[in-house]
Amino acid sequence: DEVWKRLEALIWLPEGWDGYQGTHVSLQNANFALRVLEAICGIAARAPQIVPGPAGDLQIEWHTLQGDLEIHILKPNNLHAWRAMAHGDPEGEELFLRNDFTMLAQWVKEITERPVAARAAA
Repeated sequence: DEVWKRLEALIWLPEGWDGYQGTHVSLQNANFALRVLEAICGIAARAPQIVPGPAGDLQIEWHTLQGDLEIHILKPNNLHAWRAMAHGDPEGEELFLRNDFTMLAQWVKEITERPVAARAAA
């Protein structure tokens, strides 16, 4: 519900929402984002931040103690993902995807789920 409400708000952004010539997030991009999130997020995944881009695109982000993950949806079946793990290469890793989100699902799990040691200490 939280994710859909955010996507719906982005669909209804007025033209020029960014103070320039920003267009609202397209219904196609919002729907694709929702389908991607359904495919990559487990039940325990934290809700992401979702921010609009100026050309009807959008970005889905998680920033956690484990690292950062950003998914840029340019249009349906065209997305770019980047992640940097807290104890990994600061330059991070990139994926360019169209429809197989298996690796992206693993990235979301690693970013959003607390490590076993942290769960045991809690």
